[in-house]
Amino acid sequence: MPIIEHAGYYENPIHNVSHTHTSCEIMYIVSGRINVNDGQRSFDLTDNDCLLIKSRQLHNVKPADCIDYKRFITVINPWELKNQLVRPDLFTMMTDTGKSGFIYLKNAPKLYGAFEKMRDIFENGGNVYAELSAALEVISAIYEEIMPRKTYNAEHSAKRLTSTVRSYIEQNYADNIKIAQLAADNFVSVGYLTHAFKAETGMSPRQYLSHIRCARAYELICHTSMTFSTISANTGFCCANDMSRKIREYYGKSPTDLRFDK
Repeated sequence: MPIIEHAGYYENPIHNVSHTHTSCEIMYIVSGRINVNDGQRSFDLTDNDCLLIKSRQLHNVKPADCIDYKRFITVINPWELKNQLVRPDLFTMMTDTGKSGFIYLKNAPKLYGAFEKMRDIFENGGNVYAELSAALEVISAIYEEIMPRKTYNAEHSAKRLTSTVRSYIEQNYADNIKIAQLAADNFVSVGYLTHAFKAETGMSPRQYLSHIRCARAYELICHTSMTFSTISANTGFCCANDMSRKIREYYGKSPTDLRFDK
């Protein structure tokens, strides 16, 4: 299932009918005035305002006056988003109607481009990572507004994530590193971590870990008298044979040949 279930730009009349959506609807007003209400709470939206309508929240939408209006509407599947991004806080924000079924973001012009991006992906196609990135621009901006102490800037998240994971690998390559655990520790799926990391470095996290281990083992093989078993243990390989196989793949020679050549 897609993350972005619908994304469109509208200038057509609104039918004044109360309704709900299984997924989360987000509305962005480009120009004009629109009223959204659930019979108890009411929001008058105008230029650059954004409103998140949570999953299964009953609501009614109508123009607030007779002037022309233009708006973006996108519908995001919070369950599919959760599958790709392990962040229960974002999922809760989109589905929990315990306190309020609406989240109002006033005057947020920076989101215009994100809604255009979602519409382009929906109309022309895009992979799950493109959908995830576009959806997060909006979801994260709204989340930051209601939870200002928890910062999550989607625009730079991939670079920050890659930098964090790279630093961790470089400092802890000798340990038994699990890529799935790295992803969980950074609140993302393995698929998203791999995609973001490879886009920045040209390698997957697993490939980068192997690269760092081989580079460090190469230094110890060529410049120390440590046994190969000790080197493999100090660089994160499971055994000397595993290290030998990887070294041969990377350098075209066995550890013995490398040491003899030096």
